[in-house]
Amino acid sequence: MTNAGPWLSLVIGSRNEGGHLERTLTGAFALDPPEGGLEASVLDDASSDGCSAFCDQEPWLSRRREGVLRLQRVSQCLGVSAGRRQASRGCRGEVLVFLDAHLDFPQADLWLQLQHRFSNPACDLLALDCYDTRNGQGTVGHVYTSRRLCHQQPAWVPQQNEPLIGIEVPFVNGGFFAIRRHVYERLEGFPDFLEGWGHEDRFLSMWASLVGYRCWLHQDLKVGHLYKDAFADAPPGPPPSPCADPCPGDGVQLPEPSYRHSDRESAGVPALLMNSLRCAIVLYSAEVFEHCGEQLRSDYGPELYARGLELLEQERPQLDALLHRVGLTPALRDQRMRDYHQRFRPVLPMLDEAALHAAAAQADPALALQQVQRLPLALASLRPPDDDHYRAARLYREAACCYQLADYAAVVRLLPELLTLQPDYLPAITMLVISLRALGRTNGERFWLEQGARIVEQHRPTQGDGPIGAWHPASSNPYLRHLYWPAADRVIWGGLADLAEQRGDRAEAIRWLGRLLAQRPDDPPLQQRLLALLSPSAQPAGLEGGA
Repeated sequence: MTNAGPWLSLVIGSRNEGGHLERTLTGAFALDPPEGGLEASVLDDASSDGCSAFCDQEPWLSRRREGVLRLQRVSQCLGVSAGRRQASRGCRGEVLVFLDAHLDFPQADLWLQLQHRFSNPACDLLALDCYDTRNGQGTVGHVYTSRRLCHQQPAWVPQQNEPLIGIEVPFVNGGFFAIRRHVYERLEGFPDFLEGWGHEDRFLSMWASLVGYRCWLHQDLKVGHLYKDAFADAPPGPPPSPCADPCPGDGVQLPEPSYRHSDRESAGVPALLMNSLRCAIVLYSAEVFEHCGEQLRSDYGPELYARGLELLEQERPQLDALLHRVGLTPALRDQRMRDYHQRFRPVLPMLDEAALHAAAAQADPALALQQVQRLPLALASLRPPDDDHYRAARLYREAACCYQLADYAAVVRLLPELLTLQPDYLPAITMLVISLRALGRTNGERFWLEQGARIVEQHRPTQGDGPIGAWHPASSNPYLRHLYWPAADRVIWGGLADLAEQRGDRAEAIRWLGRLLAQRPDDPPLQQRLLALLSPSAQPAGLEGGA
């Protein structure tokens, strides 16, 4: 695409950036300009710290008069997606680069190098190495991706030790988001349905891929990025008075914001949940949407999730209309999505995590077992400790299906491998001891019961006498969120009491029975059992947890 304006447009949103915004603009204009030149468009998004005040002074004021720099100030915060969308209006560059307002530029010829990369007609969006300016740690050899279908957990997946140059990737990272202007306009820019912060870069990247464009990674290009957790809190102050420099009529043309958001605040639904649902309804097939829903239901709880779905139905016609405006029917979108997932599966751990959660929601254990067994036992895209956490969760889900089908031999085969990865995981130990008991393997049952008792005792100083719930440290696995074995500690103590009584060790049985009574001191059956054990004529009998 050729136009009369500059080749490159820098688009920067800024909210309470202190001196970082001026430093970023100074660095950007100090680089060798691309052929055709560059311009910058800055949005001060209701900052309270006066971070754009320098633009009212020289040399920035002259740049504004010349049209090389355009400034907008708004008094009500738009958020990242809406702010980028507003700041991009009127930009005339053939390529737009959306920059965070806290970047360093170590390569003096960055804009020339960028221009060279975009000389490849197949390059529609481009990512580079954003390194942390605090420690110099970069993303070399890693691909920017998402570990969650709901896009709530960005990740850098390792591929190799050397820079990745000229490879196609699923997402462009948000700190430096480069895109051809005509592609950006075809996609209708950053979406106006997103509220606040989150999802914007990964959504637009994937959206571009589904429409038929390609994202490329060139880690020989670098920018330094100062992460927000290094910022001091902005001092209190009034938002800026609105202002807007003249907007060129031959620049980026976008539809006026028209999205009507449902009243999520009255419904008590978080913005991030609604953003996840909106992205999912545009990007995903019905099946993958359900997989994403399992994640969100687990994260937010079934009640909030159900309220979110009700609100989504009010907004859905607008999201469907967006799909059709770019020429995608649901069927074509689904086919493009399948192609996208197949092409990038090695760097999309979110697919297998979501399928793992979806299998857990399957009511038929035989069908659930088939779904789980289709998933890989290990994901090369994960780094420690996530790789072991996923593998443990994958083994647990398969064992749980076998347990429901009364295939105890399979349970006993699967869970020891899990426990080499996560030795203190009480749900697995509990399932294992019950399965060993069903198979009559008393020695193995005793070994794991004693191991479970040690783990419970280890956590008693901080967790108390129980009962053990979902947030107990020994019930924690990020891929098995909120999962725990009800009364795991009681199963363990009761099982040990059973075995002690069976071998005639009444003192040991009474000791474990005492643990049970510590939780339920007024439990009549336990009291009767204790009296029976204390009686000289007591005969061996089963205790709670022995079944």
